[in-house]
Amino acid sequence: MQSQTPSHASGPRAALGLSVLPGGQSPTPVSVDSVLSSLLSEGATALHLPAPGLPGLVETLQKLVMEPRTEVKVCAIDAELGAHTLDRPQAALAQLAALDKEESRTATHVAKTALAVATSLSCPFVRVRLGEVAGLSRLWQNVRAHFLRGAAFEDSEPGDELLQARSALLPRHLDAVRRALESLANLAVHSQKTLLIAYPRRVTELPLPLELRLLLEEFDGAPLRPCLDLPAAHLSSMMRLVSLADSVRSFAKGPLHCVGDACGPIGALPPGSGEVEVAAVCRTLPKDATLSFMPWPGLSFREALAGFRSLASLHPAALHDAESGPSSPVPSSVAGQAT
Repeated sequence: MQSQTPSHASGPRAALGLSVLPGGQSPTPVSVDSVLSSLLSEGATALHLPAPGLPGLVETLQKLVMEPRTEVKVCAIDAELGAHTLDRPQAALAQLAALDKEESRTATHVAKTALAVATSLSCPFVRVRLGEVAGLSRLWQNVRAHFLRGAAFEDSEPGDELLQARSALLPRHLDAVRRALESLANLAVHSQKTLLIAYPRRVTELPLPLELRLLLEEFDGAPLRPCLDLPAAHLSSMMRLVSLADSVRSFAKGPLHCVGDACGPIGALPPGSGEVEVAAVCRTLPKDATLSFMPWPGLSFREALAGFRSLASLHPAALHDAESGPSSPVPSSVAGQAT
């Protein structure tokens, strides 16, 4: 099948996710103008918009991107933003993978609305989450409690039980995802946008690496690309559920990735402040990819900016300028980690 993935111009090396806003910890309510003024003054002009966003931000950015000399560039938006555009914030909870067909159709409608928002923002990418495998809540809570007690490295039985149950329940959810992605991919082709398949926040969500490879093979040529979430991938590895090496290999080929450090269950920290070898992973990513820093909401805006700037310095293009990349597609320090 001939590729229908749009050829987007090379994006900026790093984008700042607006999960932390300037003045967000101040008793004075933040405004769209004050947020954009602070971002521009700090040179943070490449943005990744999550949902929910600051009221009025999308509308203001839609006007700004129409200006011929605008400094602001929206690199990516999350599909859930479509629910807020529809003034149906609860619809953001709908999942493409839902077995309930009406819920899956709602999630598809939300993502289609997000594609229209992306067009209005001259934004090339919409990041979509596929949703969860139903019926795993009790097993997930057991695995989480096991991990927080520090027992995951010595006893893999709870994790193995979760993965086995997940595999048994997976096929019907994959069918729902296929139906939704077919509809969304057709619209993305028409809109000349690329859908980014997000790395799962936890192992109960889709897709794990094998499932991603299956979907990309089935939709070969469609405008679907993977989006690594390094802190989430690190957590799955620390919980002994999915190896970090497999996650990086499978998701690294996309044009935009959410990159940050992590410490235990706390992710999206500035690079260098946690336990992840962020620079080593960055070396494996495409040199024309954009790295998005979507900061942990517990950070201050100053800390978020520091993380954004640190990530820009770790961009693979900058690293490859200084030294040649590793011969292996995954650094040996990462490849040595087991599930």
